Amino acid sequence: MWSKWAEVSRKSLQNNVEFIREKLPRLEPIAVVKDDAYGHDAAVVVPELLRNGITKFAVVYAKDALMLSEFGPEWILVLDDPPVPSMCSEFEKRGIRFCITDAKWLSDGLLELPVKFHLFVDVGMHREGVPWYEKDTIKEICKVTGNRLEGICSHLSNGLTDSHVLATEEERFRKVLSIVPEGLMVHLSNSASLHNGNFPYATHFRPGISLYGYGHPDLQPVLSLKARVVHEHILEPGEGLSYGWTWRATEPTHVVTVPVGYGDGYSRKLSNKAVAGSKAGTIQQVGTVTMDFTMFEAPKDVTVGDEVVLMGEWDGGHLWADEMAQIVGTIPYEILTSISPKIPRVLI
Repeated sequence: MWSKWAEVSRKSLQNNVEFIREKLPRLEPIAVVKDDAYGHDAAVVVPELLRNGITKFAVVYAKDALMLSEFGPEWILVLDDPPVPSMCSEFEKRGIRFCITDAKWLSDGLLELPVKFHLFVDVGMHREGVPWYEKDTIKEICKVTGNRLEGICSHLSNGLTDSHVLATEEERFRKVLSIVPEGLMVHLSNSASLHNGNFPYATHFRPGISLYGYGHPDLQPVLSLKARVVHEHILEPGEGLSYGWTWRATEPTHVVTVPVGYGDGYSRKLSNKAVAGSKAGTIQQVGTVTMDFTMFEAPKDVTVGDEVVLMGEWDGGHLWADEMAQIVGTIPYEILTSISPKIPRVLI
């Protein structure tokens, strides 16, 4: 019996895939499973996505693509990592292709390698990619890669929330489309496409956080974080707990400890602010979150061995990654990817 674990919901993942398809029926998804499927464990998530009809996947690094291919995918796009020449036959065999994210790939001879490429155009993110205004370079890339150039893509900087910036970046992308060969795969947007990114020239899009349940009210969070009570104490009035005694009991108080802390990705910034779920309903986190343990004020019937829902839903309440993110001042992406890989992920 685990003392801490994360549950990956097969039902929620299926719901999200179906919703994405309904919202953008014309575009084929390229599932983004970078950073171990946003902290959900690619070994668990990818086979489920395959079962739900997803056939194309994207990761950041070539080593992750090689690992991913062991789980069944036969089409994997590496978003920002140059191909290693000695590995090209293996890349081709495993269906691994590469985004061209730097014009230096031309002078380095990488574009002559026998692999498939997608031209990544920088239209405003200024993080990676060939700048949209370098038309001669773009034309030369198309010439050198020839029929090995499979697609063209970019990444929007404002998630489709700023209409002026969106219009500027899209216009830049359109100008590049006018000088590249026809018939390429075209993918510009990510999960924000579910709101207003159904570009008429696009053939594909890259859902990331939406697959895992965030970014639209009709999506269902996929991952829950749970643990079991390992210790319990009764604190007398005036007694504090954890580092610095940032919380003190005002009456005789039953406190339980679960073996999850900031070393597991449960942020220290949640101290005295988070809630969790128990068989008695919602319980309040108390005291400073420590590296390996966190304490909660709970009724006396919550005892050693009982389950506590640290992230997820329970009878009478919930605390999902986006709600945690609001508490600590970040985004759900960071909450999810911070959950330690030492916590087992279990498909339910």
